Amino acid sequence: MFSRAKPHFSVVHTFRAAPDVVADAMLDPALPSFLREHHELLEEASAEAHHEEGALVRRRVRYRPRPFLERLGPKKIPPEYLAYIEETTFDRASLTGSFENRALRAAVRKHLINRGTVTLRATAEGRTERRIEGVIELVGLPPLLRPLRAWVQRLLRVEAERLIDVEARCLEAFIARRAAV
Repeated sequence: MFSRAKPHFSVVHTFRAAPDVVADAMLDPALPSFLREHHELLEEASAEAHHEEGALVRRRVRYRPRPFLERLGPKKIPPEYLAYIEETTFDRASLTGSFENRALRAAVRKHLINRGTVTLRATAEGRTERRIEGVIELVGLPPLLRPLRAWVQRLLRVEAERLIDVEARCLEAFIARRAAV
């Protein structure tokens, strides 16, 4: 799971569907609205762009999680500071992709790095294992906030894990709903 000392993370979920079915559901432009309705940790989820070129899919999704951090040292954290755009490129042929989450606020974006990879692989039981690996790192903090860096990175990783865990449950429900239609 998440390391306590480093900004790197790895999260694995298993879905009861074949990799191509999971990939199709993950990349479905209707998924963000489904997440908005069913993901209890998200205030907002909306598709901004979706482009397919052969097996390659590029998408942009805007997210705003529910507030989990009210203050950072002396600074109050408004909920809109948590909003970000996920930019994903996924190759359906190799079942791999990369993502970068960019904070909407420039003041947050210049200090927060959040990017990584997504890999799907078939299991022997006909299921799909999804591995999300990446980094959440704070950089260039002002001197007053530097002592809080490790603590905030750990908090961000824990919250990211919660968001991904709930997203996985929602994705499983979304896959089931697509299969029923």
